[in-house]
Amino acid sequence: MPIDPQDILRLEQADVSTYRHRYVPGAVHVGIYRIFAIWPDKLEEIAEQDGEWRENAVVFLEANPRYFRSGYDKAQLLRRLKRADLSSDHKRRLRRVVLAAVERSGGVEFRQYCHLAARLTSIDLSAGLLRLANSDDHGVRRRARWMSEHCLP
Repeated sequence: MPIDPQDILRLEQADVSTYRHRYVPGAVHVGIYRIFAIWPDKLEEIAEQDGEWRENAVVFLEANPRYFRSGYDKAQLLRRLKRADLSSDHKRRLRRVVLAAVERSGGVEFRQYCHLAARLTSIDLSAGLLRLANSDDHGVRRRARWMSEHCLP
């Protein structure tokens, strides 16, 4: 399910008072609001069942919406996904997500991205981290090194 960048822009520009309600307008457009509409009741299903909730969690992390306290919401999802028995498709998509997290500035959830990366180790992930470890950006190099340390046996 491709994410339209305009949907994320609408999410970031939503003008509503509380952070949960601020999230609703943009999230509805990218099909991921259902995870937080029932917050936190359905979070355990992300770890326990390969279904709609898990798929929505992966889409949410791919979209990477930013709103007040979004890092804490992402950390919750990352912790659940770390415990899940992930399909090969979800692993492949989440490898791209964790590499993208290395390229962005680190947030409160970065440690959880590293913990998830340890469960996703592969040649592709190692090659991506090696590429990022040689970046011109000092912050990217540092985050790539941190994530690599989590991925070592």
